[in-house]
Amino acid sequence: RVADSTAFLHLDLAVENGTGGLAPVRPLTWQVEYPGQDPEAQKDKLVWEIQVSERDVRALVPLVQVGVCLSVHPPAKAWFHTSIPHPTPQESEILNTAPLTGVPRAVPVKLVAVEAGGGMAELTEPLGCESADKQVLQVSDACDMVFVGGKESRGARGARVDFWSRRLHASLRFTIWAPLLPLRVQLDDTVLEQVRGWRLPGGPESALAEAEEPGEEAERRVRSCRPQYQRTVVRVLAHFVAHPLDGGRHLSYLPGPEWLLDVTHLVAGRTRVQDPRVA
Repeated sequence: RVADSTAFLHLDLAVENGTGGLAPVRPLTWQVEYPGQDPEAQKDKLVWEIQVSERDVRALVPLVQVGVCLSVHPPAKAWFHTSIPHPTPQESEILNTAPLTGVPRAVPVKLVAVEAGGGMAELTEPLGCESADKQVLQVSDACDMVFVGGKESRGARGARVDFWSRRLHASLRFTIWAPLLPLRVQLDDTVLEQVRGWRLPGGPESALAEAEEPGEEAERRVRSCRPQYQRTVVRVLAHFVAHPLDGGRHLSYLPGPEWLLDVTHLVAGRTRVQDPRVA
């Protein structure tokens, strides 16, 4: 059993003229000499690093505000707008749409120093930061934002980003929702037919025919009609999921496994019909 330690040395340190222009970390080297010890004997030296600051900073607090607004597609085909609440007060959510749009999603971060008297001020000193899992979430070199850029391989619950300044450390946790591929394409009507008795004037080649074949044949083509076909609404839907941090296969769905999110407006510009001769 180890006995309780006993204090045998007490030092009062003083810094003159504040810290202006001086290094914030001061080394203090000391050694212990025992009575009767050979003065020429090699002695072990200890080095302390003392943090010097004009403020008594007690905590580092990262601040972030994230709101997620989604169009959700429930099984009953009712469409509405919903705001997804945060899982916990300390955990924010990011909807990673970058794989669908190619546009990064960034969330600004502000770090605040809390002093002993309760005062708060934005931290301007050099910071360090790191994402615990770069396959899920990234952090900028300046530590002023976290982001997803489209190269992340998955989502996750509780993805952690660490921040530090001198001896102070703090963390932020996020739930990252990523689209589950492949996407789903939904048609309101899968059978489209020609509308009988309804024709539209002019054909797609009417203007060209008039320019190339003047005369009665060109006039006949200009006055010809083209068939009118039925139309249907196309929607692109996706599950957004988060993987567990322990590497398990149980996925969390936003907001549930039976729900799909409408991402049509995100991918419409890059959606193509495989055979334009058909539709």
